[in-house]
Amino acid sequence: MRIRWFSLVRIIGLVLVLLYHFFVKQFPGGFIGVDIFFVFSGYLITSLFFIELEKSDGFDLLNYYKRRFLRIFPPLVLMIGSILPFTLLLPSDFRANLAKQVAAAIGFATNRFEILSGSSYEAQQTPKLFVHTWTLSLEFLFYLIWGVLLFAIVMLLRYFNKNGKLLLGYTRLLVLLISSILIIFSIIRLQVTFDPKYLSYSYFSFGTHMFPFFIGAIISVFVGIKIDTHQREKFANYPMNKWLLWTIIPLFCLLGLTIFGKFESIWTIRTNLIAASVIAGILIIQFRILNERITVEEPKVLTMLADTSYSVYLFHWPVWLIISNFIHQVFIAGVLSFVVSLACASFVYYYVEPYFHGKELPTFMRRKLFYVGIFGIGLMGLAIAISAPKISKIEQSINEAQISKTMTDLNQQGMLAQNLIDTGNDIFANTTWENPTLGFSTSTNPQSTQAVLKDVATVSDTVLNSTQTVLGDSVMVGVVPYLTTILPDADIDAEVGRNYNTIYDLFAKKLKDHTLGRYLIISAGANVTDNMISDVQKIIDESPKGTRIVFVTPFDGNNMTVINQFNTQLLDISKKYKWVQLADWATFISPQSSELWADKIHFGGKPDVSSQYLDLVAKSLNKVSKSSGKP
Repeated sequence: MRIRWFSLVRIIGLVLVLLYHFFVKQFPGGFIGVDIFFVFSGYLITSLFFIELEKSDGFDLLNYYKRRFLRIFPPLVLMIGSILPFTLLLPSDFRANLAKQVAAAIGFATNRFEILSGSSYEAQQTPKLFVHTWTLSLEFLFYLIWGVLLFAIVMLLRYFNKNGKLLLGYTRLLVLLISSILIIFSIIRLQVTFDPKYLSYSYFSFGTHMFPFFIGAIISVFVGIKIDTHQREKFANYPMNKWLLWTIIPLFCLLGLTIFGKFESIWTIRTNLIAASVIAGILIIQFRILNERITVEEPKVLTMLADTSYSVYLFHWPVWLIISNFIHQVFIAGVLSFVVSLACASFVYYYVEPYFHGKELPTFMRRKLFYVGIFGIGLMGLAIAISAPKISKIEQSINEAQISKTMTDLNQQGMLAQNLIDTGNDIFANTTWENPTLGFSTSTNPQSTQAVLKDVATVSDTVLNSTQTVLGDSVMVGVVPYLTTILPDADIDAEVGRNYNTIYDLFAKKLKDHTLGRYLIISAGANVTDNMISDVQKIIDESPKGTRIVFVTPFDGNNMTVINQFNTQLLDISKKYKWVQLADWATFISPQSSELWADKIHFGGKPDVSSQYLDLVAKSLNKVSKSSGKP
């Protein structure tokens, strides 16, 4: 039984996700589209269960699992198999850890893979090709758990001799009760375990993100696909002005969440996902009413988009990564990615999926040449996944830099010799350890370090004879091997994923502990927050007398609209205070951003780029040293 206009619910969810991935700067909150999918999935699965229960007075659990598996698994395998050969067109960093990514996707464990990786959905050094399959992990767990619970409910009620309408009625009641309990449990768990510094768990974990599915299940109890005569008459006479009101308002709310609901905001995961799920439930009810209220058929294009939405979702993200790597005009890349994804999805839905439901394959798909081609592509994909590097160059350079920083800290404490090997083994297992006397070998060797220093301005004695504090994010981490040579006594505190909120907290702690240097170098901002400039102003206002500050402007080739606004404000601030200097890295590197790593942010491990960065910092330090410091 097909409900007209239900296609719009799926399409709305799909469109929001596409807008988020293709045009994230304009629609930073579009990730709520997956919660619309989740709510609709919970509604659809539970509604179909009620229909089966009413017809057969039972529930075939094995057939249920078979239908779910055949719906989600074949398109997933086809997507991965067809995408893998094209990854050769991308920089090698995109293939880092590819075998584990594929295994996690096929095993419906991408959510656990991402939780264990520790980074948030947006804080990835290089975008992962199959990260979007985390939603399938949650879908799979829902199908698995919900199927068992529904089967248990039916078996329990039949044990007490409930049949026919009594069985259906009591089942609805128990579904309502269990779904309500699971929603409350999930939301409480989300709020209690939420950690703004570790968003992965809150976002990817089934326990904290299962509430949308059961919101959909509750809606199916009251407004299922199949409704009784009384409901049908009520919906058929539903006032259209009231329907429009309760449809337009939720749609505008979704638009607001999509435009203003940034992922990094501490309230987005705690509130926006819940709000989006409730809104999705309202829209399901509204379009269910519309099916009875009007007799106009939905356009075929909507039906087609809804039918292929799952496969479009599967293809769109890796297709976007590949296309956008060659076409840097965002709008054109986005449109082209959608067209290619839709074409792939249509082929899967109309030609491949029917085979798994008992229909005959088209003639061209029954020829030996077709199977030879499929086998060849599969073999190539397997070879690519197995031979892919275990770690990206970006991650390797950051790891090596962090090892260097750890060594410097230990050396300053007189503990280097006895802790060197343990530090390396415990912290960064991915580094190649070769020389037992040195402890390790890295891509940053002493000769390359000296070569870099030849191109870097000499830091004045005025700076070197004073105290220096360096606070930074992963960009600063990448130049630590060189920075510690030109500022040997500096207190350097750099960390991957750091933003201006954490920079200010660290500044405040050092200020309180009286460990803040007279010269303060801050390099951050690529990890955007809503209040970066206010954090900058607080640092300036709270700095003690005599302080001199150098701010390094951040650069992110994928997000320069927001970054440029912040950098302009930084420039205005530096003009206002004589004891504040700007090392304008963003302006310097912008015309030569191709020299950065694939993420268009980092350059750790690249001596030439590192020397240019350090040169700007050294010159800015020398300039600010000529001021008398904060009055």
